[in-house]
Amino acid sequence: MFAVVLTGPPGAGKSTVATAVHDRLGDAGVPNALIEVDELERCYPPLDEARVFANLGAVCAGYRDAGHSLLFVTATIEDDAYGARLLTALGAAGHLLVRLEAEPGTLRRRIRDREPAGWSGLDDLLASADRLAARMPGLSGAGLVLGTENAAPDELAARVEAAIAATGHLPPEITARC
Repeated sequence: MFAVVLTGPPGAGKSTVATAVHDRLGDAGVPNALIEVDELERCYPPLDEARVFANLGAVCAGYRDAGHSLLFVTATIEDDAYGARLLTALGAAGHLLVRLEAEPGTLRRRIRDREPAGWSGLDDLLASADRLAARMPGLSGAGLVLGTENAAPDELAARVEAAIAATGHLPPEITARC
């Protein structure tokens, strides 16, 4: 299994871009799966990281056993150590790390637009977006960095698809259209 990991601060467009490329390839007949790590972590009380990664590994194994050779994973990777633990949990034979970025003001606007009014976690999420927007450019290993500021999801998905094609992990007929 080959994993495409999309990371970026909250509001950068991880879910939107991952869904767009997942759908593009699915429409072309390419078996693939999409996992959002933030959703696996969503529970109360929160799970510790070891349990989250154990669950992630089990989900990945299920997709691998079902014959999915391409996996899209969205995750907010705050540092290289977390990124390494995430990749280990995926159990993928190879990966492409895609880092998405946008201006802090754009991140804040997107977050405010998507989150419910009065949500108790909004201030913390906005602060996290600001902090991560400044910190994430220092992450190592990104094979592709995309600004999402003025780009349509399908345009970004096409760029991710081309980067996957360059790794040799897409069928030749898909690679030819990139």
